Amino acid sequence: MKVAAAVVVVACALSSGCPSQSGQSPDDAVPGSSSSIVASAEAYEPSASDCVHKGSGTDYAVGAGKPYQNIGDVPLETLKAGDTVRIYQRAEPYREKMMIGGKGTAKDPIRICGVPGKGGELPVIDGNGATTRKELDFPYEGHQVRGLVIIGHPHAEPYEMMPSHIIFEGLEVRNASPPHGFTDRAGKKAEYSSVVAGIFVERASDLTIRGCVVTANNNGIFIGTGGGVGLSKNILLEGNYIHDNGSIAGHYEHNVYNEASNVTYQFNRFGPPRMGPRGEQGANIKERSAGVVIRHNYIEDGAHIIDLVDAQEAKDTTRAMASFHASHVYGNVLVRGTMPSGSLIHYGGDSGMFADYRKGTLYFYNNTVVIKNDGYKDYTRTAIFELSTNEEKLDSRNNVYFSTKASDELHPIGLLGARDQVTSGIAVFAGDWLSKGIGAHDLIPGGKVDVKAKVSGLEKLMRGDSPGFRDSAKDDFTLAGTGRGTPVALAPDIAAELLPKAVYVRHRRGKPLARDNEPLFVGAAIE
Repeated sequence: MKVAAAVVVVACALSSGCPSQSGQSPDDAVPGSSSSIVASAEAYEPSASDCVHKGSGTDYAVGAGKPYQNIGDVPLETLKAGDTVRIYQRAEPYREKMMIGGKGTAKDPIRICGVPGKGGELPVIDGNGATTRKELDFPYEGHQVRGLVIIGHPHAEPYEMMPSHIIFEGLEVRNASPPHGFTDRAGKKAEYSSVVAGIFVERASDLTIRGCVVTANNNGIFIGTGGGVGLSKNILLEGNYIHDNGSIAGHYEHNVYNEASNVTYQFNRFGPPRMGPRGEQGANIKERSAGVVIRHNYIEDGAHIIDLVDAQEAKDTTRAMASFHASHVYGNVLVRGTMPSGSLIHYGGDSGMFADYRKGTLYFYNNTVVIKNDGYKDYTRTAIFELSTNEEKLDSRNNVYFSTKASDELHPIGLLGARDQVTSGIAVFAGDWLSKGIGAHDLIPGGKVDVKAKVSGLEKLMRGDSPGFRDSAKDDFTLAGTGRGTPVALAPDIAAELLPKAVYVRHRRGKPLARDNEPLFVGAAIE
C-alpha cells in the first residue's frame, strides 16, 4: 500500500479482501459496513498496489527471469488460502486467460496482483489471441467464452462450493471483445461471446477488485449468474479506472454489470463506455444487486450513468432482502458530457415485470452532478433521474445539480424524466443547489406527458448560475467557498456506516473528510 500525505483507510484489513468483521457477512448485512471508511494515520491510495507476498502460502512470481515465465505456468487451479500470484510488468502483454476458483480466508486471502514497471506501468492481461492453460477447471466449458479473467466455481468441486476471500489488483485487463479470439484449454481456436467481460465473476464471496485498469472489453466487469448458493456477495470495487468498455455493435454491454449482494464502489474513476456503430452506449454502472453502495467515485457518461434496476437470475434470493429496496449513492461526481443520452440515474426496473422492480428508495446525497449541455443541439432534453413507477422513491439531499447552460425552452432539463411519455416516482428534494431553470419534470416540447410523479421540496432549494467550482472549465469541480444554501440533516434511517466520511482525491485516491464535527455541507467533497 502506497502512503501519501494524510489520512484515510478502509476499516477492514486491506489484505483480507474486506470481509465483515466476523469474516463472513450475512446475506443482508448493512450495505457498506464491510468496507467502511474511517480516520487513520495514512492517506489511502487503493490504485497503488505493493504486490508483496504476505500470505502463509506459496509465492508465485511471474515474468521475465522469474520462476514462472508466463501466467499459464502457474497452477491457478490449485490456489489456496495464503497463495500470492505476483505478475511482473513487461513490455509485451500477457496474452493469457485466467480462471481463479480457490478459497482463501479473511486473514489469508488468495491474492493475484501486478508488480508495476519503473514508471508505474501496470502489467497487461490482453484477450486478443490469449491462450488457456489446459489444466484450468472452468464452471462450465461454455464459460470460457464469457471472460478473459474468470473467477468462479471449479466444475470438479461440489456445487455448493463458493470461491471466497480473493483479491485481484494492480493489473490492466483489456481486449476481451469480438472480433478478438483466443485459444481454449483444448487448444482450439474460439471466439468471445458478445457478453464477454474483461473480468467475469461467475460466483464469489468476499471479493476485492482494486487498483486495476479495465478497458476495451465488451463488458468491463460482470459479476453474478444466479441466486441461492450461487449468489455472489460482499464485493468491493475500489481505486479502479474503468473506461471504454461496451459493445462496438450495440448498447447492451456496459462498463460494469452486476447482480450480487452487498456491492460497494469507492474511489474509482469511470470514463465513458465506448460507442456502438450509431453512437449508442451502454450504461456506465448497471446494477441488479441488493445492497448497492456507490460512494466517492468520479463517473463520466453512459446511456445511464447509473442504472439501478430489477434483479433477474437472483431475484428469488435478493427481492426478499431489505437491502434490495434501499440503494445509497453519495459523495460522487457525476458528469454528463457532450453526448446526450438517457436519464443520468435510472432507478426501478427495465424488464416490464413490475412486480420485480426495486419498490424502494434511492438515497442520493452529497453528490455533484454536472451537465455539459452548452454544445447540445436545440430542443435536446436532459433528464437527471428516471423513476420507473410511483412505488420507487427518491430522497435527494445536499446535492449540487449544475448545467453549463441554463435550462430553457431550447435546452430543457428536468429532475424527473419520462419513459414512454409517462413521468413516475415519488421524489423529495431538500438542501440541494440547482442551476437556474431546472424543472421538476422532463416535459417534451410540443408533446404530451402523463405526469404521475409527485415532487416536493423544490420551492425551498437555492438556485443560481454557479455553485462556486474552483475551475469548471478544467473539470475541477472542487467546491470553494459558500453560497450553496443551507444543508439539511440526512434521512434518519441512513446507517452510520453510510454517512459521508471521505474526500475523493483526483483521481482514484481518498482521504478522510475533516468535517466530522462541523455542520453538514452541500455537494461532493473532492480535491
